[in-house]
Amino acid sequence: MAVINNSKYIMLLRGNKGKGREKGKMKKTEGYVVRRLEDEYLVLPSGRRTEEVNEVISLSETAGFIYMHAERAENVDELAQLVAEEYEIEPAEVLEDVRNVVLTLQKKGILL
Repeated sequence: MAVINNSKYIMLLRGNKGKGREKGKMKKTEGYVVRRLEDEYLVLPSGRRTEEVNEVISLSETAGFIYMHAERAENVDELAQLVAEEYEIEPAEVLEDVRNVVLTLQKKGILL
């Protein structure tokens, strides 16, 4: 769930750590703040997460779009469809890239 703070660029991301999670749905990891700066997104740990993570993750505009819309998709194919609609291209053209971005976000621990 994304809760928008008063600023149009700051969003607090809250996950539910799997409780009540729909099977197959992607979820953002709890405890990160996202800031959009022009054509990139910065994913920063907040609260308790800052004790565990010493890293700021910088995402390109497209990777940021994928991250911000991951919870709307049941799987990578649906997420590729969202990306394709946003950038007016065929889903098959972006599927492999979307898959790679999702895997990278999962390895970084910001996407479940």
